[in-house]
Order: sequence, then structure tokens, then C-alpha cells
Amino acid sequence: MRLSVRPLCLLSAVFALFAWDAAAAGPTLPNVVLRTQENRPVRFYDDLIKGRTVVISFMFTSCQAICPRTSANMLKLQKALGDHVGRDVFFYSLTLDPKTDTPAVLEKYARSIGAGAGWTFLTGKAEDLESLRRTLGLFDPDPKVDADKTQHGALLVYGNDAIGRWSVIPALGDAERIANAVRRVMGAGAAAQAQSAGR
Repeated sequence: MRLSVRPLCLLSAVFALFAWDAAAAGPTLPNVVLRTQENRPVRFYDDLIKGRTVVISFMFTSCQAICPRTSANMLKLQKALGDHVGRDVFFYSLTLDPKTDTPAVLEKYARSIGAGAGWTFLTGKAEDLESLRRTLGLFDPDPKVDADKTQHGALLVYGNDAIGRWSVIPALGDAERIANAVRRVMGAGAAAQAQSAGR
């Protein structure tokens, strides 16, 4: 199976998006209501992102191409970050196929891949998920390609909302390198809090 190089081509566009957003204290994310795999309603920004360090991906459970490899790498990332996941950093996987990926389907998928505590799978209204995907910069400039969810970019968005520090990284990169990048934004947040407390 030949994977498209297009996801890597999108990196520069996404880096540009986050360069100016980070200067304005992070991306302004839609505060839409989504549902977790436990069918719990949550507001995306207020309940999941605000003040937290997060790793965000897009996927869909029937994907046979890039998603299984991305999920497998996120499991490695979860292991590399250890006890930090669910305490200092939170994983969010948003579906690209909300019609199929109901909370029950996402819950079954999460169990089947071994997702641990601190890794939440989310569904919701198609227009709300699309708004989030576009706000996060994870779209292809070619509308025809972008409409094909099987060609979605294999990228992770990660950031520390408390300090407005955001970036992207290839989802299929070395898990330990991704973990180090996430640790850096976690550490930057802790340093900023310590500096603020010392004033």
C-alpha cells in the first residue's frame, strides 16, 4: 500500500497557522458540544482544552489506511508518557465519520486498541467536527482531496493551552521523539507557573 506524501506537504501550512495563533495565546477553538465514548456531553474548549496540555488527532473507526498505524503509534506515545497521560497531558481523537462513529462504536474501538485512561474519543455533529478540523489547520487546500476522508493528514496537533504554545508533528514519527516534544510543552507550562508563583 502506497501512502500519500500529501500529509507531510501540509506541515508548512499548519505550522504557519499555529505560528500566528500561538502569538495570540493559542488557537481560538470552537467551544462546540461533543460526546465522549462514554456518551458524556463535553464542551470542546471549556471541558477538554482549557488550561491543559493536549494531543489531538482525527480518525475514523472504519479507516483501513492511516488510522490503524496512527492509533498504534499513539499507543506507543501513551506508553512513553506513562503516568503523565490523564494527569499532565490528555489525548483526544476526533472522528471524521460521526454518522458511523457513535459513542458506542468509539467505546468499542477504544477498548479494542487498548486506549488507556486520559485518551478520549469524540464524536458530535458533522459541522462541529469540521469546524474544529479546519480551525486546527488539518485540511487539504485541494477541496476534492479534502472531501475524501481516506486521505486525511496523518498529523497530531499538540499544545499547552495555559501558555498558548502549540505545534504539529507527523503522527507516524518516532513515538519517543513525539513524547519529547510533548514533554517540552508540558515542561514549559510548569516553568511558567513556577515563575508566576515566584513573583
